[in-house]
Amino acid sequence: MLAPTREKSGTLLSPEEVETICAEMKGAETKRDLLAVVGRGVSFFQVTDLRAMMGNFRRKTEDLEPGYRRRLLPKVEEQVMGAYHDLALTCRGEKNLEDGPVDASLPAYAEMVAEACRARVAAGKEPDLLFLKYLLAAYTMYVRGRPAHPVGTPFPGGLEVYAEGEVYYCPVREKEGDVPFSLCPYCPARQDTGVCSLHRRDEMERIEKLGVIEKSRRHYHG
Repeated sequence: MLAPTREKSGTLLSPEEVETICAEMKGAETKRDLLAVVGRGVSFFQVTDLRAMMGNFRRKTEDLEPGYRRRLLPKVEEQVMGAYHDLALTCRGEKNLEDGPVDASLPAYAEMVAEACRARVAAGKEPDLLFLKYLLAAYTMYVRGRPAHPVGTPFPGGLEVYAEGEVYYCPVREKEGDVPFSLCPYCPARQDTGVCSLHRRDEMERIEKLGVIEKSRRHYHG
């Protein structure tokens, strides 16, 4: 398990430390370079911080349809806790990592993360858990090459993230719209253009008219 570098007392990371780690992410050229940066950033946190993230999400989604929420929460736990444990094992050398260059969008992602944390601080809020979410997503998307939302993550209307071979598809990949600081533009998943194969065309039109994809996107954009 990744060990925290210091005891939790107030703010874990100063804005300056966040900026430094984001700058290091920008400069990472290989997956191993990025793994080292992300691993160091995540080492500031403890498992209790991940549990706090999950608690926040459970509260945030209390008004979602119960059946949908029951399917969603395990996938969010996989996104958070699963990524954390996978990262820890990889840092310890217990999971193989095929090295190679990181995707060219990484510098833009790192700058987006820095901007998101600046906005959080400007609003008088702690950036820690938000930054932790972005660090774990950086590992998932840029080190492992997987979608930010795990395969099987459900969206209203029966749609979900899925894989065909080594290619990932997401029904909301290009529907992030005006959601600020979303993971979607940086996700390696492709926009699912074959959703009509999952539903009759009239059903897809009904889903779009109800705006359930849009509602889900706003509830859970990363």
